[in-house]
Amino acid sequence: MGTSMQYAFFIILAPLTALAALGISAFARWRYPSRQSASLVWLNVPTTGWLLANTLELINPTEAGTFFWSKVTYSFIAFTAVAWLAFCLRYTEHIHWLNVRCMGWFFIIPTFTLAVLWFPNLNHWMWTAKYFTPILGMLAINVDYGPYFWVHSGYSYIILVTGAVLIIRQYLRSFRLFRQMSIWLVIGVVFPLLVNIAYVSHLLPEWKKDYTAISFGLAGLAFAVGIYRYHLFELHPVARDILVTNLPDAMLVLDPQNRVVDYNPAAQTLLNLPEEVIGQPSSQVLAAWPNVLETLSSQNPGRDEIAIEQDGKTRFLDLQATPLPGYHDRPKGTLLVARDITLRRRSEMALRQHAQELEASNAELDAFSHTVAHDLKNPLASIMAAADLLHERLDQLGPEETQRMLRIVVNNTRKMGNIIDELLLLASVRKLSEITIVPLDMPRLVNGALERLAMMRLEHNAEIICVDQWPRSLGYAPWVEEVWMNYISNAIKYGGTPPRVELGADMVQDGPLPVVRYWVRDNGPGVPREAQQRIFRPFNRLGVQRTEGHGLGLSIVLRIVEKLGGQAGIDSELGQGSTFWFTLPAIYRRDEES
Repeated sequence: MGTSMQYAFFIILAPLTALAALGISAFARWRYPSRQSASLVWLNVPTTGWLLANTLELINPTEAGTFFWSKVTYSFIAFTAVAWLAFCLRYTEHIHWLNVRCMGWFFIIPTFTLAVLWFPNLNHWMWTAKYFTPILGMLAINVDYGPYFWVHSGYSYIILVTGAVLIIRQYLRSFRLFRQMSIWLVIGVVFPLLVNIAYVSHLLPEWKKDYTAISFGLAGLAFAVGIYRYHLFELHPVARDILVTNLPDAMLVLDPQNRVVDYNPAAQTLLNLPEEVIGQPSSQVLAAWPNVLETLSSQNPGRDEIAIEQDGKTRFLDLQATPLPGYHDRPKGTLLVARDITLRRRSEMALRQHAQELEASNAELDAFSHTVAHDLKNPLASIMAAADLLHERLDQLGPEETQRMLRIVVNNTRKMGNIIDELLLLASVRKLSEITIVPLDMPRLVNGALERLAMMRLEHNAEIICVDQWPRSLGYAPWVEEVWMNYISNAIKYGGTPPRVELGADMVQDGPLPVVRYWVRDNGPGVPREAQQRIFRPFNRLGVQRTEGHGLGLSIVLRIVEKLGGQAGIDSELGQGSTFWFTLPAIYRRDEES
């Protein structure tokens, strides 16, 4: 391109670029009012002044006027680099430098440049000679550079390169989602720097006109693209270092074709992503997580809670898929955020389980209070009636009648004592961690229960038949003895007349491991099938015709056996008696030997 054409293009482009820079500044300040947009305005002020002064320099017809506007042009040039550095520091969040004490040092050279420009006896430091050349009716100025020009230029280059390094470093460290935005900043800083270096160093000898001012104006246009298309001042790449990299939530960015374009370290850890996933389809990267893919493939991706299996454990994720709007609101991709809420869900389940246990305990307590009140009321009433009779008519009663009243008091006191003992046992069956599970000496436990029931056996003339061999099992001896107590006493009370009670045990297979099934069989009338379903519920009675005993026994049995890892139940047919049974974990002979 000829010299004349270079100057003609400059006269056309310079005013247009200045207007564009002013428009960018006004738009940024109005649409995105922030400190970053304010720094862009201050960057465009010296650039606009540079362009306008350079234009007036060319169109001025006199050498004095041209030289005057040339000095005005360099006055704006002197501060353009500092304004650029302030913009870069602001954008990359190095705001601790943006104060009067720190920035004041950067204004020393530009201020001295003004002195060199505007004091006539110092002009030769900047230019040793100047030449004026008429071109297309314009007056172009060419100069020979003085020693201070290189100081000024070197200082400006250092500042421009510093700003470029800040932006480029931020670009390289940015979340890939922000790199498309940051690239416009990189272009904006590198392009003017290359243009000015090419002009000053005469890399293109045929290029006679300095287009650096226009290149800075075009840099402003690059910033405008970032502002309009990528919301330059709403989304900060710096936030990636603070939030995205250190965020405990997994973040995965997908393009419109559902290919992975970026992810943070938490995503690699939480979703166990391979090393190279960029560019891979999500169906391949997330193949191990079908629930995640289902959320992504839904017509209206949003928020969902899913469960995944990882290292043999279930983890719960709060998954949110958000479409990323692009140019003209066309989808630009999808941002997938996964938060590990395993601890929260486990806490919620623990609280829910605790609430259910508390509700069951309250229901049990309510039934307990009614049952105990009823069961204690009858023997207490008998005791009070016998005591009143003895108190009022002791002198009138014969020895036999007195003995009968005393037996009533003793028997009913014993009943109340049994109720209290079983209530204490029921209260003690709380946590398995509070007891020690050991091999049981079952013959000793059965004999202990029978000795405690000796009086009842005599009263009912009960026949007890026991097997000779008892399979070995694991359990807690005091609790298991109480199970035998309840089963045998119920068999005696609700058996035939006289009662015939058989005690035995069998080895049965329950799943992969064998268990011992202990049983108590009576010769009573049997229990109706519909009653068998509720017989082990808290505080239900075995029968409605007989009121002996109380409703705590079988509830205690079920609670004890389940705590020990077994089951309890009944097999009964009307007219053929009943068999109450419970199971405990069996032990192997080799376990005993070890």
